[in-house]
Amino acid sequence: MEKQIMDILNAGIGLFQSGKEGLGKAKTELETTYNELVSKGALDNTEDSVKIRQSVDKILTDIKEFSSVAGKNYDETRSKIVENYNKIAEEIKAKMPEGKIESVKAKINEVAESIKKTGAAKA
Repeated sequence: MEKQIMDILNAGIGLFQSGKEGLGKAKTELETTYNELVSKGALDNTEDSVKIRQSVDKILTDIKEFSSVAGKNYDETRSKIVENYNKIAEEIKAKMPEGKIESVKAKINEVAESIKKTGAAKA
C-alpha cells in the first residue's frame, strides 16, 4: 500500500514537472511568435498599413492632449471654486457677529435633522 501511495505521489510530481516544462516552452514559443509578428508588421509599408498607423497615432495624440487639457481645466476649476468659497466664508465671518454664526449653524442643523426625520418616516 505504501508503495502505491509513493508511486502516485511520484507520478504527480513527474506530471507537475512535465507540465511546468511544457508551460515554459509554450511561453517561449508564444513570445517568439509575437516578436516575429511585430517585426513583420513593422516591415509592412503598404498604403493601408501606413494609414492605419497614422490613424492610431493621431488617436493616441488626441487622447494625450485631451487628458492633459482636462486635467488642467479640472485643477483650474477646482482652485477657483475653493478660492470663491474661501472668499464667501471670509465675507460671512466679517459681516456676521460670532454669536450669530453659531445660532445660524444651529438652525441649519435643526432643519437638516427635521428633513432627515421626515424622509425616514416616508421611507
